[in-house]
Amino acid sequence: MALAISSEHIDLAEAAAGHLARQAVRQAARDSLDGPVDLGKFWSDTADLGWLGLHLPEEYGGSGFGIAELTVVLEALGHELAPGPFLPTVIASAVIAHAGSSELCAELLPGLADGSTVGAVGLAAGLARDDAGSISGQVRAVLSAPEADLLVLTLGDDLVVLDKTAAGVDVTAANALDTTRGLGTVSCAGVTVPANRILSGAARSGRSLLRVLASAEAIGGALACLEMATDYAKVREQFGRTIGSFQAVKHHCANMLVATEATIAATWDAARANDIDGTWFASAVAASYAGPTQLKNARMNIQLHGGIGFTWEHDAHLYLRRATTVAAILADGVNPLSDIVAAYRAGEAHGASFELPEEADEFRAAARAEAEAVRSLPEAQRRDHLVDSGYLVPHWRKPWGREAGAIEQLVIEEEFEGIDLPDLGITGWVNLTIAQVGSDDQRARWIEPVLRGRDQWCQLFSEPGAGSDAAAVRTVGKKVDGGWRVTGQKVWTSVALECQWGLATVRTDPDASKHAGVTMMAIDLSSEGVQIRPLREITGDALFNEVFFDDVFVPDSDVVGEVGEGWKVARATLGNERVSIGGGSGSIEFGPAELVKVLDESSATDGDLRVGEMIAEDHTLRLLNLRQAARAVIGAGPGPEANVTKLVKAEHSQRITELGLDLAGTAAVAGGTPELTYAYLFARCLTIAGGTSEIMRNTIAERLLGLPRDPLAR
Repeated sequence: MALAISSEHIDLAEAAAGHLARQAVRQAARDSLDGPVDLGKFWSDTADLGWLGLHLPEEYGGSGFGIAELTVVLEALGHELAPGPFLPTVIASAVIAHAGSSELCAELLPGLADGSTVGAVGLAAGLARDDAGSISGQVRAVLSAPEADLLVLTLGDDLVVLDKTAAGVDVTAANALDTTRGLGTVSCAGVTVPANRILSGAARSGRSLLRVLASAEAIGGALACLEMATDYAKVREQFGRTIGSFQAVKHHCANMLVATEATIAATWDAARANDIDGTWFASAVAASYAGPTQLKNARMNIQLHGGIGFTWEHDAHLYLRRATTVAAILADGVNPLSDIVAAYRAGEAHGASFELPEEADEFRAAARAEAEAVRSLPEAQRRDHLVDSGYLVPHWRKPWGREAGAIEQLVIEEEFEGIDLPDLGITGWVNLTIAQVGSDDQRARWIEPVLRGRDQWCQLFSEPGAGSDAAAVRTVGKKVDGGWRVTGQKVWTSVALECQWGLATVRTDPDASKHAGVTMMAIDLSSEGVQIRPLREITGDALFNEVFFDDVFVPDSDVVGEVGEGWKVARATLGNERVSIGGGSGSIEFGPAELVKVLDESSATDGDLRVGEMIAEDHTLRLLNLRQAARAVIGAGPGPEANVTKLVKAEHSQRITELGLDLAGTAAVAGGTPELTYAYLFARCLTIAGGTSEIMRNTIAERLLGLPRDPLAR
């Protein structure tokens, strides 16, 4: 189960999966196609487990946990397509617990918690109060209205709680697309409601709860569709090979995973919030992903199954029915994308705070003192001070860093907020590798000048014709007395003209296998035979370079690692990985604030919804990084977020600048938006540099989803 990270949540998720398997709920979902299903045992057994009251106070029959625990269970229910009114019942009880009086909570919550009362929810507009205070109107598509006892409906900015049997209330069952739970129209004609049944000002918080909890259920459905599709792709053969080995299929599956992981991060963030009233933005982001993601995955699941996926006997269409219904309900009344933009303009575009465990306190005093010391120093002295204290690269091992674990790193990040720290960039990546696998002499020669800002390094990996295949090395090193003579060409080398050294992959054994015959060498770029030629890009800049080696001598002392093991060196990382909650959104200096400014100057009629998508994506990129940090803090091991973030970050930079240009219109092509236009051009490289997005999708499909490699690839 994906939402669960902590051991407690993982245990809950496993218990939920076991219960649903024993109850054979997916078969019950299928049986619902032929008519109403008796869910009595499943409902009572589920209530006995306490799941209907997980989030409710113990005084009202609940378990005293929170929304986060409830979302873990809902994911499991969605995964197995559990039929019945669980989702609307827990939404109803959560709304009443949040906004109802103590008298109303005491009256209604015990029944909702033990399953004796079934709830229904409809949050689209349609009801109004007359001068006498009675309620009339109609609300369509009320979830589980036909089987419910209690109805929670929108009444302007308020919510109203109605008994289905109250005078003037009429429920008409719909011919629902999703047969696993009812859908109905609620009509009211002069309904009189006690004052405590009007939850004043609760419509927004009610919608937030609907969005968070429905999104959690949608994650389960999206994951189930992804699993079905990839499992089928691993065994279905066409043209003499499994279809999962075809790149087109891999990319479809990778896209399903990427969208699902973004939904997971957004829903996880919204569910962690302690203040329901403060989740307006976070819940809207979750819903903006959850509805479309579950629906796209359900559709793609059928596509990848081919003809069998279109049959009545296959479960794929059950997930399509559920996904289509949930997507419609999440967009009913108020599109979450509109709320995202409104929340951004109101200064409410933030998620739940990240809380560090108590162990953080042991690092706080030292980090705070160091941060204060740095702030007191002149700019010219700060870098040396940070190097001497180990705070420049705290995640590096000593003597260069502090060997800081995840918690200490995050404390340092918090305490150093606002201090402009040097960014080592590629130079840091290269020397991090040298710190791990280099010799003592190499570390002594190279690392100190880098940390103090005297030297820069570049990576000399890519070659003409190789593209993203970094192992296709044709630069040759021939052994000579005392070293090697290197001849060849590298390309797409960032900032090479500004660097003193480069770390290069060199083929030293042409008879060995592709990865085994490569040696890593540090090359002094001032050496005789080195020529650097700038490559002017579409922006007019020359960030990238071609580097030529003509019989360049590299001494044995500059071979990094063992001869023939350069590929291992290239993939080396320091034991303590850098952890951050900042993460950064795009790879360009054009973000939501700049996009909203362009929108305000635009005449586009659909701009708010499109901008809402970009704000949600920008926010979710940070959440993916936050999930990584949370895993590191509790020692939960790596997740899929790193692979997903690299892909989404690059493509987000393109999407947000493309939208900016579209909204700006002719101003963008007539010199009126120079910063935006530059960012638009620069962003084109981001899905190519460092491995194309297509290669990233292959990597996600093969390493994360277990799809087979192309048998024709060597």
